Amino acid sequence: MKKRWHYDFPIGKLWIVEEEHAIIHIGFAGEDRSLAGYDNAETPLIKETGRQLSEYFSGSRKDFTVPLLLKGTVFQQSVWQALREIPYGETRSYKEIAVGVGNPKACRAVGMANNRNPIAIVVPCHRVVGYDGSLTGYAGGLPIKQYLLDLEKSNLQRNYFFYGEKEIEHLKSRDPILGEAIDRIGKINREITSDIFAALVKSIVGQQISTKAQTSIWNRMRNGIRPMDPQSINQLCVQELRAFGISGRKALYIKDMAEQILNGRVDLPALAAMPEEEVCETLVRLKGVGVWTAEMIMLFSMQRPDILSWGDFGIHRGLRMLYGHRKITPRLFSRYKQLYSPYASTASLYLWAIAGGACSELTDRASTKADNARI
Repeated sequence: MKKRWHYDFPIGKLWIVEEEHAIIHIGFAGEDRSLAGYDNAETPLIKETGRQLSEYFSGSRKDFTVPLLLKGTVFQQSVWQALREIPYGETRSYKEIAVGVGNPKACRAVGMANNRNPIAIVVPCHRVVGYDGSLTGYAGGLPIKQYLLDLEKSNLQRNYFFYGEKEIEHLKSRDPILGEAIDRIGKINREITSDIFAALVKSIVGQQISTKAQTSIWNRMRNGIRPMDPQSINQLCVQELRAFGISGRKALYIKDMAEQILNGRVDLPALAAMPEEEVCETLVRLKGVGVWTAEMIMLFSMQRPDILSWGDFGIHRGLRMLYGHRKITPRLFSRYKQLYSPYASTASLYLWAIAGGACSELTDRASTKADNARI
């Protein structure tokens, strides 16, 4: 029996269908009716596929390992196999695919097979373009095709938080004041750590110490603990962790976190399918992890698009400077969060830049040092 389930990703809802212990379909929102006869069930394989897709969108995965069952003609099968051989971040023309499958005159047939690809993204038909590099038809629509190509290109260059014209145009249309700052500042590249466990360890290491000290200690740990995963941490005692330069309390936090993950009390892969509130509730169960840390994990590891942190001093300072406020109240904060949604994460990048002096004419009107420090 065919089982179906869907998850929300940066490009919207994706349906995943399993049959005979293999994935037979990954499709876009709007396919609900065509899948109406299937059972709703989040099977382990569907869940794993969702996890791998989340890693793809966060930039940490370039290849997929789930079993596939592709149903089609011999020619279609050959085209789909050729699609799977297109390297991440690269494109091929219909002509090149036709030549590759041994039928140079079959460009039109290649296009038809591409159109009937049942497993989007994993079988990367989005990497096929016109002979001149132009975008051609795509089941999810050309904006999504462009998004996927831009995502892969960006991640090949370096692991930065991904945003593009869609996010920028939305923010500029909603808020001309922020839009003017965006135009002045230009593109912001903020590195991400797509490995959630490593990001959590790094966050605990950095608590109440300077950025320089955090970088030094983190580099020692990253070089001395390979791989940086719960299993490796679990094999070390507290004293061995302290030898890297962290406090005993931080060592205990990191050990406890590894234990919680290994015993299944905290399921990091499951975070991908959770809404933001649930991700936060799950992560703050870990010792040493608060709401702000959870929000930074969602932004700089999971690349969630709509994060604006109430507990972040830089965000408050950026808001005060950009809009001339003396203090950001919960009501004001909520108003700006709604204004930026669903791309508050991109707005956060610019608010941090403003807080750091990217727009030199803007000043912080916080009335006192107490106001400046209090959140």
